[in-house]
Amino acid sequence: MEKTDEFMKPKMTYGDTLRFTTFAWAKLLWMRDRGDTEVAGYGITGTKDPLLVTDFVLVKQECTGASFDFDADDGVDYMNRMFDTGLPPWAFSNLLLHTHPGNSPQPSSADEKNFEKAFSHPNWAIMFIIAQNGTTYCRLKINVGPGVTKELKVVVDWSVQFTGSDTISWEKEYKEKVNEKKFRKTNKKGVTSEKEMAFPDHNDPLWHDAEHDDWVKRKMEFSNTLDAIEKEMEELDGFDELDYFCDHDGYAIFDDGYNERYLYDPVKGQWYQENYDREEEEEKEELYEIATPDVPWVTKAVAWAEKHADEREHKMAQESF
Repeated sequence: MEKTDEFMKPKMTYGDTLRFTTFAWAKLLWMRDRGDTEVAGYGITGTKDPLLVTDFVLVKQECTGASFDFDADDGVDYMNRMFDTGLPPWAFSNLLLHTHPGNSPQPSSADEKNFEKAFSHPNWAIMFIIAQNGTTYCRLKINVGPGVTKELKVVVDWSVQFTGSDTISWEKEYKEKVNEKKFRKTNKKGVTSEKEMAFPDHNDPLWHDAEHDDWVKRKMEFSNTLDAIEKEMEELDGFDELDYFCDHDGYAIFDDGYNERYLYDPVKGQWYQENYDREEEEEKEELYEIATPDVPWVTKAVAWAEKHADEREHKMAQESF
């Protein structure tokens, strides 16, 4: 794909609206609805208009219902692939688009940190979020001169010629790039922790040194958090006697020894109970939602579930290499 010198500089615009072609919008919505987690990628502006999104491209990532984590190596590959097409950097790296599984498109604190750090270098950048109910949030940030932030309107531009959907290739892209973080099964004693996350270590100039420093800092914070949780659990009366484990469906199950069994879904943050006959050791399929149990160990139970889920996942990832 050859681009003229004129295309290398974005068209000057004073617009207040981010526009999507019907193709880009359809692909974005398809990716949003494909799974139960957040999904993130870059908006491609395939013309000299920096406010016209013509495509949405995923980067390999690990996702939950409230977060996404780009794979650094695949991010570098993405940048290189885009360079090879002849597109200038502003046309494929300045628009960060992602979805929210809930009905609020408002950016979380993690979204704000990602936007601030990942886009501190470009002259300008846009953060776009679309929620499950179709509501959107879009903010432009200009880093040159005195700087400015401004919320933009969002529309689908039906005047731009468009092609049909391509769900076959979209499905392939989703499966290759999106790793939905699962709640891993473990045993009653948990698993031995490596006490570190598999944060990427890279020296590619396309990724800023500040980003790498942040990875190292977060890795250390994660290790310290695991130590603190483990110490708190040791000091909690009765928790060591609590019967707790994870089932194959991803629920953390807590049995307090008094015919009370609780199930916790760490993805939805929801507690459940089930009909359970201790004498016959029978479980019924249906679960019903309950409020957070009023028991002294509930906070530590949630912390245990999240801790051992992460430990198990990272250990399995390390063992796969």
